[in-house]
Amino acid sequence: MRKYWVVFTTTVKEYFVYRLNFIIWRLRVFLSFAITFFLWLAVFQDRIRFASYEKNYLLSYILYANILANFVLGTRTIDIAAEIIDGSIINRLLKPISFFKFYLCRDLADKLLNLVFVVVEVGLLVILFKTPLVTPKNWLVFFVFISSGTLISFFISLCLSFIGFWSNEVWSPRFLFLTLVFFLSGTYFPLDLLPRIIYYLLLLTPFPYLYYLPTQILLGKVYQIGYWPLIISFFWLWLLGRITVYLWRTGNKNYSFWGR
Repeated sequence: MRKYWVVFTTTVKEYFVYRLNFIIWRLRVFLSFAITFFLWLAVFQDRIRFASYEKNYLLSYILYANILANFVLGTRTIDIAAEIIDGSIINRLLKPISFFKFYLCRDLADKLLNLVFVVVEVGLLVILFKTPLVTPKNWLVFFVFISSGTLISFFISLCLSFIGFWSNEVWSPRFLFLTLVFFLSGTYFPLDLLPRIIYYLLLLTPFPYLYYLPTQILLGKVYQIGYWPLIISFFWLWLLGRITVYLWRTGNKNYSFWGR
């Protein structure tokens, strides 16, 4: 267990080695979120309700969803593709440490940093604009769903990195995935504002379970979610876990790289 703690702490320290890069990264994340926040603030400039949402609920959704998105999507698995392509992953495999646990620890470190800084950034906006927030609730159900969503994101990110076993073009699929996530996971607006048929079809995909549904549960917007969302979430978690292991094993069997 100690070796994984060392991996965790070392990953945290890495971010503060290149301080300027770290500051620019957080500035980019903050500006991206602030644009969405100010857009919805403008929508409620002369109204107190939009569709089925009151102002405090919708603004709370945007704020909470942003916090959860930074946590769920934070990852260091993007480094895997480069290691596969240049062959340095061999050095990783020779070490007496689980490959998946190693990157899970690095991911958790990244998520922790994201969470700390995004809470400060969101808190700054709340204080400056005196944003009315809905008190979070349903914590137990929320933790079940956010844990599932975090692992789903981890497995998808691993699958995208494992493309490097067969192709050098790994950045385009990842960019496409992030674009889909931002729109289909409820980053910019609650998904239930969409037409009902589209909304229900989206619930069959893994995207709403990343942070849209956990945010709605936290807000108390989903009063009786039933068993189906939980079953679908766990199904995607199981399926993506199996796909990840399959790609890893198949990739290792067929792996080759140019020497350095």
